[in-house]
Amino acid sequence: MSSTIALISSAVFDTILYPLNLVSNGTESVSSIYETIYSMQLVILRQNIAYISICLYLLWYIKAYLSKTDIIAKEGSLMHKMLDKFTAVHTGYRPTIWCFPAALNTIVFAFIQRCIKQEYEREILKADDGGLIAIDWVNLNAPKKVILIVFPGLTGCSRDNYVTHLVDKAVKEGCSAVVMNYRGIEVELTTPRTYCATDTSDLHMVVNHVHNKFKEHKIFAVGVSLGGIKLGGYLAKQYEDSLINFAMIVSAPMNTIYSCEELEKTHNFFMFNRHLSRSLSRYFSKYQHLFEADKRYDCAAIARCSSLREFDIRFVCKQFGYASCLDYYKDACLDAKIQNIKVPTIFLNAGDDMFSPARAFPVEKIKQNPYTAMVWTKYGGHISFCEGIMPTGCNYVCRLLKEYLHYVLNESNEIEKLIELERCNLKISSSLSDLSEETDEKELKFTLE
Repeated sequence: MSSTIALISSAVFDTILYPLNLVSNGTESVSSIYETIYSMQLVILRQNIAYISICLYLLWYIKAYLSKTDIIAKEGSLMHKMLDKFTAVHTGYRPTIWCFPAALNTIVFAFIQRCIKQEYEREILKADDGGLIAIDWVNLNAPKKVILIVFPGLTGCSRDNYVTHLVDKAVKEGCSAVVMNYRGIEVELTTPRTYCATDTSDLHMVVNHVHNKFKEHKIFAVGVSLGGIKLGGYLAKQYEDSLINFAMIVSAPMNTIYSCEELEKTHNFFMFNRHLSRSLSRYFSKYQHLFEADKRYDCAAIARCSSLREFDIRFVCKQFGYASCLDYYKDACLDAKIQNIKVPTIFLNAGDDMFSPARAFPVEKIKQNPYTAMVWTKYGGHISFCEGIMPTGCNYVCRLLKEYLHYVLNESNEIEKLIELERCNLKISSSLSDLSEETDEKELKFTLE
């Protein structure tokens, strides 16, 4: 800062002396001196604006770099004890200096993170309605008895850069990994049925298939964005009968109503909303012939959709039986399902994520459930969480996943004991609650008599 002030002072001093020297030497006219002074003032003004802008940006970055990564979890619970041992949580998220603002972070990540080549072994599963789902396996003969399942984002697949990095972490830990590709992605759509945030039937089928194929293995699931909504919905529906043993949900919108409102703001609409809706419209156009006979759909209008809400109204709601877009978004909200998750689950969310605004984070509900925890970073964008000078490799998501996976592999006995203890505590609490209600009813009956 002192060097900047010195530069500005020097420039001002030179501006005063230079025209005085010209006048004393008689080399310039008065008008040309005025022009010289004016041009030099413009140069100084531009320099000052540049210096001030750089200083303000650096101060903003320092604030972001030093911002605390918060743990949202029930005090003393399994999840709180687990996260307290993670170095990634204590060191926190350290954003890339030149692209840490949310929109820039998200866009840069999509283009700059390198894709790790994976030698996938493809398996095609057939659903009851005849629909096909492609799942891609890696490291099938891994020594560790833990399988990582990845559920990608809205239009994601096994070839996406962030997916290959998640798979790579599992492989390096000695685990098998499998990626679920949604209907019509990486395999032809054969029936007039696609996928949405609330439909977990295909996910359920994939989990059952993986469990039946490797019955002695534990299943560790990672859901990203839309995949996180689907995974959270599955865990809540299955309650204690879930075949998934551990879960991590990354950048999933906690309240899809708020998410839609945020994405319809002008800057987010042009950077993200319109792009995603066009991707979905292209997806529909590819398989339009399967839906043309159904009078519910205006195929030409669906192919021209310019927003996610419009696509959901014209296509998704009609296909999956929702009376309105609002009903669909309400059903997709994760914040209403947190209390039903009975599997150790870590949510990773950034406070500046335009797809999942911080005002929707169900902090109290997460704290009340001993099986859930949230790692809340102030910055990070959507999925991206870029780190390092050139964020082409491992990001914060990978760092956190690596430690979580490592803990599961090395502390499985301790985790099982803690889970059993949590279940006993919940049963005792439930019994006491029932006993209290029964006592209140008896007292009321006695009073009435």
